[in-house]
Amino acid sequence: MALEAFNLLVGVSGAGKTRIVRAIEQVRAVALGEKEVDGAVDAIRGASFAIGFEHDGLTYRWEAELEPRVGRGSEEQGALHAVEPPLIRAECIHQGERSLVDRTPERFLLNKHPIPKLDRAKSAIAILKEDPAMEPLYAAFSRCIFRALEALPPEGFRLGSIEDQRRNYQSAADIGADFSLPLHGKAELLQEWFPEAFAEIEEAFQEAFPTIEELKVHRRHYPKLTREGMSFITLAVKESGVDEWIAFADMSSGMQRYLSFLVHLSFAPPGTVVLVDELESSLGVNCLPAVTRFLLSRAPDLQLILTSHHPYIIEQIPPSHWKIVTRKGSRVRVLDADTIPAMAEERSHLDRFTRLINLPEYEHGVQG
Repeated sequence: MALEAFNLLVGVSGAGKTRIVRAIEQVRAVALGEKEVDGAVDAIRGASFAIGFEHDGLTYRWEAELEPRVGRGSEEQGALHAVEPPLIRAECIHQGERSLVDRTPERFLLNKHPIPKLDRAKSAIAILKEDPAMEPLYAAFSRCIFRALEALPPEGFRLGSIEDQRRNYQSAADIGADFSLPLHGKAELLQEWFPEAFAEIEEAFQEAFPTIEELKVHRRHYPKLTREGMSFITLAVKESGVDEWIAFADMSSGMQRYLSFLVHLSFAPPGTVVLVDELESSLGVNCLPAVTRFLLSRAPDLQLILTSHHPYIIEQIPPSHWKIVTRKGSRVRVLDADTIPAMAEERSHLDRFTRLINLPEYEHGVQG
Protein backbone atom coordinates (compact mmCIF):
# COMPACT_ATOMS: atom_id res chain seq x y z
CA MET A 1 0.00 0.00 0.00
CA ALA A 2 1.42 3.38 -1.03
CA LEU A 3 0.17 6.56 0.65
CA GLU A 4 0.32 10.01 -0.93
CA ALA A 5 0.27 13.49 0.63
CA PHE A 6 -3.52 13.37 1.07
CA ASN A 7 -5.31 10.08 1.63
CA LEU A 8 -8.99 9.53 2.32
CA LEU A 9 -9.69 5.92 3.28
CA VAL A 10 -13.24 5.00 2.28
CA GLY A 11 -15.15 1.76 2.61
CA VAL A 12 -18.02 0.13 4.42
CA SER A 13 -17.94 -0.30 8.20
CA GLY A 14 -15.64 -3.13 9.19
CA ALA A 15 -13.55 -3.02 6.03
CA GLY A 16 -10.38 -2.13 7.94
CA LYS A 17 -10.01 1.67 7.72
CA THR A 18 -9.52 2.11 11.46
CA ARG A 19 -7.22 -0.90 11.53
CA ILE A 20 -4.89 0.82 9.06
CA VAL A 21 -4.77 4.03 11.11
CA ARG A 22 -4.16 2.12 14.35
CA ALA A 23 -1.44 0.02 12.71
CA ILE A 24 0.46 3.20 11.79
CA GLU A 25 0.10 4.41 15.39
CA GLN A 26 1.40 1.07 16.68
CA VAL A 27 4.43 1.05 14.36
CA ARG A 28 5.19 4.61 15.47
CA ALA A 29 4.99 3.54 19.14
CA VAL A 30 7.46 0.71 18.46
CA ALA A 31 9.84 3.09 16.69
CA LEU A 32 9.83 5.63 19.53
CA GLY A 33 9.91 3.10 22.35
CA GLU A 34 6.54 4.20 23.72
CA LYS A 35 5.68 0.85 25.25
CA GLU A 36 3.15 2.18 27.72
CA VAL A 37 1.06 4.31 25.34
CA ASP A 38 -2.43 2.77 25.42
CA GLY A 39 -0.91 -0.70 25.11
CA ALA A 40 -0.28 0.03 21.41
CA VAL A 41 2.98 -1.93 21.37
CA ASP A 42 1.76 -4.94 23.33
CA ALA A 43 -1.25 -5.16 20.98
CA ILE A 44 0.98 -6.09 18.02
CA ARG A 45 3.40 -8.45 19.75
CA GLY A 46 4.20 -11.33 17.42
CA ALA A 47 3.67 -9.23 14.31
CA SER A 48 6.10 -8.52 11.50
CA PHE A 49 6.01 -5.38 9.41
CA ALA A 50 7.91 -3.44 6.77
CA ILE A 51 7.50 0.27 6.14
CA GLY A 52 9.14 2.53 3.61
CA PHE A 53 9.14 6.31 3.99
CA GLU A 54 10.88 9.51 2.97
CA HIS A 55 12.33 12.12 5.32
CA ASP A 56 14.35 15.21 4.43
CA GLY A 57 14.81 13.95 0.87
CA LEU A 58 16.16 10.53 1.89
CA THR A 59 14.33 7.22 1.58
CA TYR A 60 14.29 4.61 4.33
CA ARG A 61 12.98 1.10 4.81
CA TRP A 62 12.45 -0.40 8.26
CA GLU A 63 11.58 -4.05 8.79
CA ALA A 64 10.93 -5.56 12.21
CA GLU A 65 9.83 -8.86 13.71
CA LEU A 66 8.36 -8.67 17.20
CA GLU A 67 8.44 -11.37 19.86
CA PRO A 68 5.00 -12.79 20.72
CA ARG A 69 3.37 -12.39 24.10
CA VAL A 70 3.67 -15.10 26.70
CA GLY A 71 0.70 -17.43 26.26
CA ARG A 72 -2.05 -17.42 28.84
CA GLY A 73 -2.16 -20.88 30.39
CA SER A 74 -3.03 -22.34 33.73
CA GLU A 75 -1.33 -21.16 36.88
CA GLU A 76 0.12 -24.65 37.37
CA GLN A 77 1.87 -24.30 34.00
CA GLY A 78 3.49 -21.12 35.22
CA ALA A 79 2.28 -19.05 32.24
CA LEU A 80 0.61 -16.44 34.41
CA HIS A 81 3.90 -15.81 36.18
CA ALA A 82 6.18 -15.93 33.16
CA VAL A 83 8.22 -12.86 32.31
CA GLU A 84 7.34 -11.18 29.00
CA PRO A 85 10.07 -11.75 26.40
CA PRO A 86 11.94 -8.78 24.92
CA LEU A 87 9.97 -6.88 22.27
CA ILE A 88 12.33 -6.94 19.29
CA ARG A 89 13.31 -10.24 17.75
CA ALA A 90 14.91 -8.88 14.57
CA GLU A 91 15.03 -5.66 12.57
CA CYS A 92 16.71 -4.20 9.51
CA ILE A 93 16.97 -0.55 8.55
CA HIS A 94 18.15 0.73 5.17
CA GLN A 95 18.75 4.24 3.90
CA GLY A 96 18.46 3.80 0.17
CA GLU A 97 20.80 0.88 -0.57
CA ARG A 98 22.89 1.48 2.56
CA SER A 99 22.40 -0.84 5.51
CA LEU A 100 22.13 1.07 8.79
CA VAL A 101 21.00 -1.70 11.13
CA ASP A 102 20.97 -5.48 10.87
CA ARG A 103 19.81 -6.95 14.16
CA THR A 104 19.00 -10.51 15.24
CA PRO A 105 19.03 -12.22 18.66
CA GLU A 106 22.63 -13.28 17.91
CA ARG A 107 24.14 -10.03 16.57
CA PHE A 108 23.75 -6.28 16.17
CA LEU A 109 25.36 -4.61 13.16
CA LEU A 110 25.40 -0.80 12.91
CA ASN A 111 26.65 0.48 9.55
CA LYS A 112 27.77 -3.14 8.93
CA HIS A 113 30.02 -3.06 12.01
CA PRO A 114 29.28 -5.27 15.03
CA ILE A 115 28.44 -3.52 18.27
CA PRO A 116 27.44 -4.97 21.66
CA LYS A 117 23.92 -6.37 21.64
CA LEU A 118 21.59 -3.73 23.06
CA ASP A 119 18.34 -3.91 25.00
CA ARG A 120 15.78 -5.79 22.91
CA ALA A 121 12.93 -4.12 24.80
CA LYS A 122 13.24 -1.18 22.39
CA SER A 123 13.77 -0.64 18.68
CA ALA A 124 17.15 0.40 17.31
CA ILE A 125 15.54 3.72 16.36
CA ALA A 126 14.68 4.46 20.00
CA ILE A 127 17.96 3.18 21.43
CA LEU A 128 20.21 4.97 18.93
CA LYS A 129 18.15 8.14 18.49
CA GLU A 130 21.19 10.35 19.17
CA ASP A 131 23.37 8.60 16.56
CA PRO A 132 23.77 10.89 13.50
CA ALA A 133 22.56 8.17 11.13
CA MET A 134 19.54 7.25 13.26
CA GLU A 135 18.47 10.67 14.51
CA PRO A 136 16.52 11.48 11.29
CA LEU A 137 14.46 8.30 11.67
CA TYR A 138 13.51 9.17 15.25
CA ALA A 139 12.61 12.70 14.11
CA ALA A 140 10.49 11.31 11.27
CA PHE A 141 8.42 9.07 13.54
CA SER A 142 8.13 11.87 16.11
CA ARG A 143 6.34 14.03 13.51
CA CYS A 144 3.07 12.20 13.82
CA ILE A 145 -0.08 13.79 15.23
CA PHE A 146 -3.08 11.75 16.28
CA ARG A 147 -3.82 11.84 20.03
CA ALA A 148 -3.49 15.63 20.15
CA LEU A 149 -6.46 15.91 17.80
CA GLU A 150 -8.57 13.52 19.88
CA ALA A 151 -7.76 14.58 23.45
CA LEU A 152 -9.55 17.90 23.97
CA PRO A 153 -8.82 19.13 27.51
CA PRO A 154 -11.34 21.75 28.70
CA GLU A 155 -8.47 23.98 29.83
CA GLY A 156 -4.75 23.97 30.47
CA PHE A 157 -2.51 25.44 33.10
CA ARG A 158 0.49 27.70 33.14
CA LEU A 159 3.16 27.44 35.83
CA GLY A 160 5.32 30.52 36.03
CA SER A 161 5.67 33.33 33.54
CA ILE A 162 5.05 32.80 29.85
CA GLU A 163 8.27 34.69 29.21
CA ASP A 164 10.23 31.79 30.68
CA GLN A 165 9.62 29.90 27.43
CA ARG A 166 10.32 32.74 25.02
CA ARG A 167 13.86 31.69 24.16
CA ASN A 168 12.64 28.28 22.99
CA TYR A 169 10.48 29.66 20.17
CA GLN A 170 11.70 32.10 17.55
CA SER A 171 8.71 31.72 15.21
CA ALA A 172 5.19 30.34 14.94
CA ALA A 173 6.73 27.40 13.09
CA ASP A 174 8.85 26.58 16.18
CA ILE A 175 5.67 26.44 18.26
CA GLY A 176 3.92 24.34 15.62
CA ALA A 177 6.83 21.89 15.61
CA ASP A 178 6.59 21.27 19.36
CA PHE A 179 4.09 18.42 19.57
CA SER A 180 4.45 18.26 23.35
CA LEU A 181 2.62 21.57 23.74
CA PRO A 182 -1.02 21.03 24.75
CA LEU A 183 -3.86 22.77 22.93
CA HIS A 184 -4.44 25.80 25.16
CA GLY A 185 -0.74 26.33 25.90
CA LYS A 186 0.14 26.33 22.21
CA ALA A 187 -2.68 28.78 21.47
CA GLU A 188 -1.51 31.13 24.24
CA LEU A 189 2.07 31.21 22.96
CA LEU A 190 0.84 32.03 19.45
CA GLN A 191 -1.48 34.74 20.75
CA GLU A 192 1.16 36.46 22.89
CA TRP A 193 4.24 36.22 20.69
CA PHE A 194 2.95 35.81 17.14
CA PRO A 195 -0.39 37.63 16.97
CA GLU A 196 -0.49 37.57 13.16
CA ALA A 197 -0.33 33.77 13.24
CA PHE A 198 -3.05 33.63 15.89
CA ALA A 199 -5.15 35.99 13.76
CA GLU A 200 -4.96 33.45 10.90
CA ILE A 201 -6.45 30.82 13.20
CA GLU A 202 -9.15 33.23 14.32
CA GLU A 203 -10.05 34.12 10.73
CA ALA A 204 -10.29 30.47 9.68
CA PHE A 205 -12.47 29.72 12.71
CA GLN A 206 -14.79 32.62 11.92
CA GLU A 207 -15.17 31.32 8.37
CA ALA A 208 -16.76 28.16 9.77
CA PHE A 209 -18.67 29.97 12.53
CA PRO A 210 -19.64 33.46 11.26
CA THR A 211 -21.31 34.50 14.55
CA ILE A 212 -17.94 34.42 16.34
CA GLU A 213 -16.62 37.95 16.83
CA GLU A 214 -13.37 37.21 18.63
CA LEU A 215 -11.16 34.30 19.69
CA LYS A 216 -8.87 34.66 22.67
CA VAL A 217 -6.95 32.68 25.30
CA HIS A 218 -8.17 33.69 28.76
CA ARG A 219 -6.48 33.17 32.11
CA ARG A 220 -8.50 31.91 35.04
CA HIS A 221 -7.43 32.06 38.68
CA TYR A 222 -8.79 29.75 41.34
CA PRO A 223 -7.26 30.96 44.63
CA LYS A 224 -8.25 27.83 46.52
CA LEU A 225 -6.93 25.43 43.88
CA THR A 226 -3.78 27.01 42.51
CA ARG A 227 -0.46 27.67 44.15
CA GLU A 228 1.54 30.84 43.67
CA GLY A 229 2.63 31.45 40.09
CA MET A 230 0.11 29.02 38.60
CA SER A 231 -2.93 29.90 36.53
CA PHE A 232 -5.42 28.08 34.31
CA ILE A 233 -5.74 29.04 30.65
CA THR A 234 -8.50 28.33 28.16
CA LEU A 235 -9.49 29.23 24.63
CA ALA A 236 -12.67 31.30 24.62
CA VAL A 237 -14.87 33.01 22.04
CA LYS A 238 -17.06 36.11 21.98
CA GLU A 239 -20.24 35.44 20.02
CA SER A 240 -22.60 38.06 18.66
CA GLY A 241 -25.70 38.42 20.82
CA VAL A 242 -24.04 36.73 23.82
CA ASP A 243 -22.79 38.96 26.64
CA GLU A 244 -20.35 36.56 28.30
CA TRP A 245 -17.27 34.93 26.80
CA ILE A 246 -17.80 31.25 26.01
CA ALA A 247 -15.02 29.07 27.40
CA PHE A 248 -13.72 26.07 25.46
CA ALA A 249 -15.48 23.62 27.79
CA ASP A 250 -18.82 25.23 26.94
CA MET A 251 -18.35 25.28 23.16
CA SER A 252 -20.03 22.78 20.87
CA SER A 253 -18.05 19.62 20.13
CA GLY A 254 -17.69 20.78 16.50
CA MET A 255 -16.15 24.08 17.58
CA GLN A 256 -13.78 22.29 19.94
CA ARG A 257 -12.57 19.81 17.35
CA TYR A 258 -12.09 22.37 14.59
CA LEU A 259 -10.14 24.63 16.96
CA SER A 260 -7.92 21.68 17.79
CA PHE A 261 -7.24 21.13 14.07
CA LEU A 262 -6.46 24.81 13.52
CA VAL A 263 -4.14 25.22 16.51
CA HIS A 264 -2.20 21.99 16.04
CA LEU A 265 -2.01 21.86 12.24
CA SER A 266 -1.82 25.47 11.00
CA PHE A 267 1.92 25.71 11.71
CA ALA A 268 2.94 22.05 11.90
CA PRO A 269 6.25 21.48 10.10
CA PRO A 270 6.46 19.99 6.59
CA GLY A 271 6.52 16.22 6.66
CA THR A 272 4.20 15.92 9.65
CA VAL A 273 1.95 12.86 9.41
CA VAL A 274 -1.64 13.51 10.54
CA LEU A 275 -3.92 10.59 11.40
CA VAL A 276 -7.64 11.28 11.79
CA ASP A 277 -10.07 8.41 12.17
CA GLU A 278 -13.69 9.28 11.30
CA LEU A 279 -13.08 12.88 10.32
CA GLU A 280 -16.75 13.78 10.59
CA SER A 281 -16.94 12.73 14.25
CA SER A 282 -18.37 15.59 16.37
CA LEU A 283 -18.36 17.95 13.38
CA GLY A 284 -21.69 19.48 12.37
CA VAL A 285 -22.72 19.86 8.74
CA ASN A 286 -22.17 23.62 8.99
CA CYS A 287 -18.42 23.32 9.63
CA LEU A 288 -17.61 20.34 7.39
CA PRO A 289 -16.90 22.55 4.34
CA ALA A 290 -14.40 24.72 6.26
CA VAL A 291 -12.70 21.69 7.84
CA THR A 292 -12.36 19.96 4.48
CA ARG A 293 -10.95 23.07 2.78
CA PHE A 294 -8.50 23.64 5.62
CA LEU A 295 -7.14 20.09 5.49
CA LEU A 296 -6.82 20.18 1.71
CA SER A 297 -4.91 23.47 2.00
CA ARG A 298 -2.33 21.79 4.28
CA ALA A 299 -1.90 18.73 2.05
CA PRO A 300 1.13 20.03 0.12
CA ASP A 301 3.15 20.26 3.35
CA LEU A 302 1.65 17.55 5.55
CA GLN A 303 0.77 13.92 4.93
CA LEU A 304 -2.86 13.41 5.91
CA ILE A 305 -4.34 9.95 6.42
CA LEU A 306 -8.06 10.29 7.08
CA THR A 307 -11.04 7.96 7.26
CA SER A 308 -14.66 8.94 6.68
CA HIS A 309 -18.13 7.60 6.02
CA HIS A 310 -19.71 11.00 5.45
CA PRO A 311 -21.07 11.60 1.91
CA TYR A 312 -20.25 15.32 2.01
CA ILE A 313 -16.59 14.76 2.89
CA ILE A 314 -16.13 11.99 0.32
CA GLU A 315 -17.86 14.05 -2.36
CA GLN A 316 -15.83 17.21 -1.69
CA ILE A 317 -12.41 15.56 -1.67
CA PRO A 318 -11.08 14.84 -5.20
CA PRO A 319 -11.34 11.15 -6.14
CA SER A 320 -7.62 11.09 -6.85
CA HIS A 321 -7.19 11.12 -3.05
CA TRP A 322 -9.61 8.23 -2.38
CA LYS A 323 -8.24 4.91 -1.13
CA ILE A 324 -10.89 2.18 -1.24
CA VAL A 325 -10.47 -0.27 1.64
CA THR A 326 -11.81 -3.83 1.36
CA ARG A 327 -11.38 -6.88 3.55
CA LYS A 328 -11.59 -10.60 2.89
CA GLY A 329 -11.26 -12.55 6.12
CA SER A 330 -8.35 -10.97 7.97
CA ARG A 331 -6.66 -9.61 4.84
CA VAL A 332 -7.18 -5.88 4.25
CA ARG A 333 -6.58 -4.50 0.77
CA VAL A 334 -6.35 -0.85 -0.35
CA LEU A 335 -7.13 0.21 -3.92
CA ASP A 336 -6.47 3.59 -5.52
CA ALA A 337 -9.77 4.84 -6.91
CA ASP A 338 -8.12 5.74 -10.23
CA THR A 339 -7.08 2.13 -10.78
CA ILE A 340 -10.74 1.08 -11.04
CA PRO A 341 -11.99 1.67 -14.62
CA ALA A 342 -15.41 2.92 -13.51
CA MET A 343 -13.73 5.64 -11.44
CA ALA A 344 -11.01 6.66 -13.88
CA GLU A 345 -13.26 8.55 -16.29
CA GLU A 346 -13.48 12.33 -16.10
CA ARG A 347 -16.73 13.01 -14.30
CA SER A 348 -18.11 15.30 -11.61
CA HIS A 349 -17.35 14.57 -7.96
CA LEU A 350 -21.02 13.80 -7.36
CA ASP A 351 -21.12 11.31 -10.21
CA ARG A 352 -17.95 9.65 -9.02
CA PHE A 353 -19.34 9.43 -5.50
CA THR A 354 -22.48 7.76 -6.85
CA ARG A 355 -20.31 5.33 -8.79
CA LEU A 356 -18.15 4.70 -5.71
CA ILE A 357 -20.98 3.51 -3.48
CA ASN A 358 -22.20 1.21 -6.26
CA LEU A 359 -18.83 -0.38 -6.95
CA PRO A 360 -18.61 -4.08 -6.08
CA GLU A 361 -15.30 -3.26 -4.33
CA TYR A 362 -17.22 -0.85 -2.07
CA GLU A 363 -20.59 -2.55 -1.76
CA HIS A 364 -19.00 -5.92 -0.95
CA GLY A 365 -16.10 -4.43 1.00
CA VAL A 366 -16.20 -7.10 3.72
CA GLN A 367 -16.16 -10.78 2.82
CA GLY A 368 -15.70 -13.82 4.98
